Amino acid sequence: MRLLEAECKELLSKYGIAVPRSIVIKEPEEASKIFAQTGGRAVLKVQIPRGQRGKAGGIVPVHSPKEAEDQVKKLLSKTFYGYKPEYLLAEEFIETESELYVGAIVDRSKRSVTFLSSKYGGMDVEEMVAKHPESLLRITIDPLLGLMPFQARMLAKNAIPDNPKLHRELTGVILRLWKLFYEMDAIMLEINPLAITKDGRLLALDVRMEIDDNSLYRHPDLSKRIYSLKESEKKAREYGVAYVELDGNIGTMANGAGLAMATMDLVHIMGGKPANFCDVGGGASAERIKRALEIITSNPKVKVVLVNALCGITSGVEVAKGIVQAIEEMEERPRLVIRLSGNRAKEGREILSQAGIDALEDAREAVIKAIGLAKG
Repeated sequence: MRLLEAECKELLSKYGIAVPRSIVIKEPEEASKIFAQTGGRAVLKVQIPRGQRGKAGGIVPVHSPKEAEDQVKKLLSKTFYGYKPEYLLAEEFIETESELYVGAIVDRSKRSVTFLSSKYGGMDVEEMVAKHPESLLRITIDPLLGLMPFQARMLAKNAIPDNPKLHRELTGVILRLWKLFYEMDAIMLEINPLAITKDGRLLALDVRMEIDDNSLYRHPDLSKRIYSLKESEKKAREYGVAYVELDGNIGTMANGAGLAMATMDLVHIMGGKPANFCDVGGGASAERIKRALEIITSNPKVKVVLVNALCGITSGVEVAKGIVQAIEEMEERPRLVIRLSGNRAKEGREILSQAGIDALEDAREAVIKAIGLAKG
């Protein structure tokens, strides 16, 4: 689960890491309140669970209550990367001397946590690190020992090599960041940028955090929240469909999570781009199939839908009837490629054929056909 910036900063404050003064804004008329705190410039930030908001126009400086109110109206009406913000974070504008990067991530290849620091931070951190790879220090953390003080000092020294006072302060920030990472079961936590202000303070200007979904039972206050889902993903959850939207143009649907992932992999390997992950589950009803197709085709990027059904307990006849019924009830018939295999699949393909729907037995052939239609 990805947390919003406002929630991340609330956690940072709780763990003793300094953040700018801010308020949450849900209505345009609330925008003027930030100026009562700062008396000058402010920054409005859309609250969505992903980075690079600035590049998408989701972070806007404002100089007056009237300008802030107008910008709040615009920002709350827009969609950013598929997410419509429910509220904004209004912060005091901070004059910075320099911007750093510190973060931690679960490194599955090393089966451990990797802590990172760099003297380069901000919106273009990836480009700067690519130009100066030596600037990024990576330290693998022993899971039994946790982050040790000497490792925190190394990370701080890498980010601030020539200021002993700030070096000591940053060491403390990094140790507290590790404590937050560990206690909240995070799989990713980064402060970018961590600013050195004109008056010599360290302030976390932006932060991203992702919690391991498998640990949510330990965090009941987070488990009921679904703001990290796009609108289509929220609808899918209501209908009992497992759905995650991606960036491709070939919609995919399967009756099983493993098959759904294998289908996406096959599309990718053969040169296509999957538009989503979609698992309707075993024994899916015609209604659920219909809803899943509606959700998949609501994505304007989707040019064709590849349905991959491997029939076991639920026979191919039942799956085929469900698909036919679902399509008949839809207002607009989507372009479909269907692969049907397994228990009574031949009879199922005949049912689909009688309904004017092409169905194949071989998954590879179905993927090739779907890729061809997506390109055509």
